[in-house]
Amino acid sequence: MKTLIPWFLMLFVAYILQSAFFNIFSYNGITVDLVLLITIFFGIFYDKYAILYGFCAGLFLDLASGSFLGIHIFTFLILCILINRLTQFIYKENIFLPLVASLLATILNNVLIAILIFLLGYDFNIWQVFNNIIVMLIYNLIVAYPVYFLVVYINKKIQYLIKSQEF
Repeated sequence: MKTLIPWFLMLFVAYILQSAFFNIFSYNGITVDLVLLITIFFGIFYDKYAILYGFCAGLFLDLASGSFLGIHIFTFLILCILINRLTQFIYKENIFLPLVASLLATILNNVLIAILIFLLGYDFNIWQVFNNIIVMLIYNLIVAYPVYFLVVYINKKIQYLIKSQEF
């Protein structure tokens, strides 16, 4: 449980950066989804806490954005459950892992959100959703490696601190 506190701080900092700093580089209101990337990479390294972290990250996004309560919770839970199931087949030091994980997570997250909004009875242009996914994919793929290596670095520091406190 001591490992979760730095990760929740990182979630908060990621949301601040996502909504304040990366908003400068937005295209049609689309920015980098740092919270999604950190949640996915967290799920790769911490199997047993991934679903809890996904729920908390989704709840935080829903409360902070003021949109429909539960949409991000549901999509992040689905993504974390999938990551939790796939981690036994993933080599975590693979060089293509950040790209593939961010690509699949971005597509699945946006498709699930579009389906949920459609099921709620709202109309939207499917081509606009497709364009938004493409733009967000480009942003997330650009930022995937730095975020992944930051997550790996923080994970190593946390593991080192835990091992040093055991003695």
